Amino acid sequence: MFKNLLSISLLSLATFNCTMAKNTETNNASNLLSLLVATNTNPGCSISSTTAITSNLTQVENKQRTKYSISACDEVGFSNLDLTQLEVTKGATGTSSNSIITTNKDVMLATNKGGTNIEVSFVLNSSASTLDVIAYGTGSPMSGPTYRFIAGAQTQYKNVSNVFANTGKGGSVSAPIPSVGTNYTFCLDFQSTAGGSRFLNGFNKPCSELTDTERGSMSYYPIMQMMNVPVYTNGNRLGFVLNGATITSFTIGSIVSNTEM
Repeated sequence: MFKNLLSISLLSLATFNCTMAKNTETNNASNLLSLLVATNTNPGCSISSTTAITSNLTQVENKQRTKYSISACDEVGFSNLDLTQLEVTKGATGTSSNSIITTNKDVMLATNKGGTNIEVSFVLNSSASTLDVIAYGTGSPMSGPTYRFIAGAQTQYKNVSNVFANTGKGGSVSAPIPSVGTNYTFCLDFQSTAGGSRFLNGFNKPCSELTDTERGSMSYYPIMQMMNVPVYTNGNRLGFVLNGATITSFTIGSIVSNTEM
């Protein structure tokens, strides 16, 4: 009798454990599906990881890049991505120099690891449009090393005197002049060298499309500034000023420039 009861108990326990395991597996699968659905509910307002751009500079860490897709973000969406926006409409479109997007936390990479690359996809919507990309930023309004894209004009930068001036370029390429209404993706390095120099090196194409020749010679940098670049030590946030500009996405990663002095 006791043996029969023991057998029945063991069988019941095994059945219970099997059922619990199946329920747990089902719940885990359901939870994973929910996460995937949640992630893809609004792909135009999301954060994702993208492939690293491998550098041949020894101090640069080749980590995965972080992409912010913001083309469908509203006020709640920006907040969910831990971004602050002011006078930016869904799109994400700004109308004046008061239209800004900033990260709420530090996102810049360590200067002793070469600095930070920002890849940004944008449109300048009128002949008076400008777009500022501010890295290693601090304060409100944010201040820091800055690229300024101007409709119909050469790219500028903010120098150590807080005055905007034209950037230079390598001898084998032309300076990019953005046109109104055209979609662009620019690959922008805020580089810090092992010797303590600070360079702004930019390319008017996606980072993934750059060749080894383009990355490996300053002669092929279409946007280049090697003097009077502000320090990178005042802050570690990223910001944009969308003066008549639209940003659809931006990506944060290690620098792509394979040269330094």
